[in-house]
Amino acid sequence: MMPNNSIYQKTLSAVESFIHAPEFSGHNFDSLAKELFQYQLAQNTAFRRLCQLIDVESMNDWKEFPALTTDTFKSNSPPSCISASEICSTFQTSGTTGEIKGKHHFRQTELYDLSILQAWKQLNLPAPTGKVFILTPSPAEAPHSSLSHMMETLRQHYCKNATYLISNETLDPTPIIEASRNSEPVILLGTALAFLNLFESLDTSLTLPAGSWAMETGGYKGSGRTLTKDQLYGQFQSSIGLANEQIWNEYSMTELSSQCYTKGIGSPHHSPHWMKIRVVDPETDKDVQVGEIGYLIIYDLANLDSVCAIRTQDLAIYHDEHHFTLIGRDPSALPRGCSRSIDSVLNN
Repeated sequence: MMPNNSIYQKTLSAVESFIHAPEFSGHNFDSLAKELFQYQLAQNTAFRRLCQLIDVESMNDWKEFPALTTDTFKSNSPPSCISASEICSTFQTSGTTGEIKGKHHFRQTELYDLSILQAWKQLNLPAPTGKVFILTPSPAEAPHSSLSHMMETLRQHYCKNATYLISNETLDPTPIIEASRNSEPVILLGTALAFLNLFESLDTSLTLPAGSWAMETGGYKGSGRTLTKDQLYGQFQSSIGLANEQIWNEYSMTELSSQCYTKGIGSPHHSPHWMKIRVVDPETDKDVQVGEIGYLIIYDLANLDSVCAIRTQDLAIYHDEHHFTLIGRDPSALPRGCSRSIDSVLNN
């Protein structure tokens, strides 16, 4: 069913206003989540089909809305509220040749970009200004990468002179080495595995100028590497002189439109106010108590064009509706992730 344009615009406007709002409450989230759920139920054929056996009319709380697994995005008809002719962009999950890739279709990316920039401000990440290097391919080389799109959104907003260091399947450390000899702060944005490739490419350790920092994202599943976060951050310290408190971690995925962040080691990830999280017991599917481990479920109101509730394959410790400590991927889950994709390119 093609969405009525006035209904789409009304829903889009409501989501944008909520993301812009400096103040928020659980009631406002509940109200908008319900509006978005009803919109997606009406416009998303695949989602509606999956909900046919559920009494959706009696659902009044965002926690009751059904969450789709990331595997549903790998079907021939991934959950989407838009027709093929309305697709502006499609982000794909990464994987090796022959693997089925998940697809997330977008009618426009302005809402996606708004979510990126507002989360960056709300969660108090530093502005990436100065000498900025991006350790991913550019969107021109990776047009279906949500991470490359995110990096370009940050570049356009904060640092138009930022340099992509991965091109033609090669990472060039030379600009970072040269920048380390000057006094201007160096900012590095990339995947965990791209950083490992950077560290391995250096002949000697570097000391980045005062004020330098990094943001890393992604894991190691499927790469043959098993570094803990302590080990990775130890390499940041020994290879380029960045301490734990100078490193941010971003958590998101292709199936979402928003991101969560944490700084250093030992602090939970924090979501912006238009995202809420649940952590559920793998056996009972009931919410765990504070401090307990279970499967992470994310409700992202910026996910207008697909579904707002995504059940991940990640294990996490629950703190509250906006904070969780990531434990890692369920060992039985299939390998995936943008970090793994870049690692496979660099090690061809």
